[in-house]
Amino acid sequence: MSFAEKPYGQFLGSGESFEAARNILFGIPMDFTCCFRTGTRLGPREIRYFSDNLEDYSVEQRRGLEADTFYDAGDLELPFGNPAQCLDVIEAAVDQILQAGKRPVAMGGEHLVSAGIVRAIAKHFPDAVILHVDAHFDLRHTYAEQELSHATALRLCWNALEMSAEDQPPRLVQIGVRSGPAEEAEFAHRHIPQIHSESTAELLAELEKVRELWGDRPVYCTFDIDAVDPAYAPGTGTPEPGGLSSHQALAIARFLPSFKHLVGFDLVETSPPLDHAGITSALSAKMIREFMIATQA
Repeated sequence: MSFAEKPYGQFLGSGESFEAARNILFGIPMDFTCCFRTGTRLGPREIRYFSDNLEDYSVEQRRGLEADTFYDAGDLELPFGNPAQCLDVIEAAVDQILQAGKRPVAMGGEHLVSAGIVRAIAKHFPDAVILHVDAHFDLRHTYAEQELSHATALRLCWNALEMSAEDQPPRLVQIGVRSGPAEEAEFAHRHIPQIHSESTAELLAELEKVRELWGDRPVYCTFDIDAVDPAYAPGTGTPEPGGLSSHQALAIARFLPSFKHLVGFDLVETSPPLDHAGITSALSAKMIREFMIATQA
């Protein structure tokens, strides 16, 4: 597996071995196609750094991290400047994690990394569905005349899983999307359920409906931190006002393991150079801790 050494340490509470852990946490330090502000390749390092400020106990969940809940495998070694080859490396690494019967949990990196992950998911779970939390649709066929872009990430995932606008129930559900061109918006509003909730209670009620809708289908969640309002998460390349609160983001992280068959999770687009006082990295670290603790229930 093409993981680098760990120059930035391990995430709080990491187990001692890949073999013993159920969840495999790893970083994808890739930032080649961000269209506005760069810096997401530094996300995994800073998220780990801020995890050191956390306790291994969750007051909200009233339990702590148990031994071997997850293993931090470090960061992938990527061919710098070559997005296509990077997706191949990501796909191969996730394929190995899935072959070992474990759940991949990735820290980005730009959102394009999700396409490599989902290519591997498609091999093992061709009927998988996606919960997509984001400020943007990311359904373009090309952006700036490029097929491989953080703005095309969900279109690439859609294609990898051979989704159709006629799928029933829909295989893609989006939360928090509030930006995109007219053609993307029209397609999404016709074919992809959209969730927008003012309160955490309303959001969780909508997620419960999605869980019932999908039943025991394999579920993958990709969470772009720009889904969160920049008041709570300013450290991202394409901030969009009007988003989720940090409370809602944490509630989603805790909810995800309640899906009957959650096969993976990524948290992308944290950009430390743009992050005032580490606000976004701190939220990202707590989301991952809350997710890991929730997997123990």
